[in-house]
Amino acid sequence: MLDCITDDDVGRKLRVAGRMLTYDPSTALVLLSFFSHGLLVDVSLVIDPDAVLSTAVKWGGTLDPSVEYNWIHERKAWVWVVGWLERSEVGHVQCASF
Repeated sequence: MLDCITDDDVGRKLRVAGRMLTYDPSTALVLLSFFSHGLLVDVSLVIDPDAVLSTAVKWGGTLDPSVEYNWIHERKAWVWVVGWLERSEVGHVQCASF
């Protein structure tokens, strides 16, 4: 869980869980929280930007049936992420790459 992450974890590959508070499609950042702890997760490598900018995106004339778009609107859903923990430029810890 997020409450177990420390500065010693920077540079390590982690698997953490938290509740998604928000997703910003313009930056591809997800804000995860667990009690009073938070983590920004860069999901730009795993999320199709065209799909999240509009849930009505067409794939070959119809919505792609293999993609579930409802997660974009679900807040406080549990999310599990795996990635390398990096320190962001503003000094906060951020899970940056998958």
